Amino acid sequence: RHQHTVTLYAKGLTCEADTLGSCGYVYLAVYPTPETKK
Repeated sequence: RHQHTVTLYAKGLTCEADTLGSCGYVYLAVYPTPETKK
């Protein structure tokens, strides 16, 4: 069972694409990227 996760950061949004080989579908999660205070 292999799980591949791709995380993209663009325009203050975080997009995670998880491909589940066992199920054969792609799960997408898009949410605002939390601002990190330095």
